[in-house]
Amino acid sequence: PYWREDARAVAVGMTLYTRKEHLCRAALEAVAFSTVDVMEAMKRDTGKSLGNMHVDGGMTANNFLMQLQANLLGVDVLRARMPEATVLGAAFAAGLAVGFYKDIKDIKAILEKAGGWESFPSKMVVEDRSKEYIRWKDAVQRSLDLQKFEAQAQKQLDQAAAAKRAQATPVAQETKVQNEPAPEPVLDEQPVNTGCRFW
Repeated sequence: PYWREDARAVAVGMTLYTRKEHLCRAALEAVAFSTVDVMEAMKRDTGKSLGNMHVDGGMTANNFLMQLQANLLGVDVLRARMPEATVLGAAFAAGLAVGFYKDIKDIKAILEKAGGWESFPSKMVVEDRSKEYIRWKDAVQRSLDLQKFEAQAQKQLDQAAAAKRAQATPVAQETKVQNEPAPEPVLDEQPVNTGCRFW
C-alpha cells in the first residue's frame, strides 16, 4: 500500500557473507511482509481483524513461504490442495451472483470434497513478530525518496558531457607577437597567418 513514485528497489542488510540463498529468502520475506502491509491497511479501513487466511496459486507450493506468512500474520494460513484455483474461484463467485449456489456453505462443501486445505498455524510469538515487522518498515522507508539521487546523478552526467564537448570543440585563441615586425608579404607566396592559432 505504498503509492510512491519515488520508491526504488533496495536490498537492505547485505554483508560480505550474504549468499544467493539469503537473497532468495529476502525475496520470499518481501512477499510475506507485503501481504501483512495489505492486511494491516484493510484492518484500518474496515475496523475488522483477519481470521484464517485462505491462499492458492503457484507460490503457495513453497512451504517456507506459507509458514512464514502464518508467522507474520499471526493467523492460520490454509492452502488449498488444488492450488490453481483462480478460475474456479471466479466461477464460484459468478454462481453465487446468479443464484446457482444458494449459500457459500455449498462452495465450502465442494472444496472440502475436492481435497480441502492444508493448515499452517502461526508459530511466532507476538514480540518476535513485532520486531520483524519493525525491521521491514525500516527497510521500506529506505526505499523511498531515492528519486532525488537519480536527478543528481543525471545532473552530474550532463555536466561531465558538457565539459567533454567543450574540450573537443576548437577554440580560437589570440596570440601576441612582441617586438617583432610583421613580415613583408611576398607576391609569389601565400601570406603567413600570425593572428590566430587553433587547438
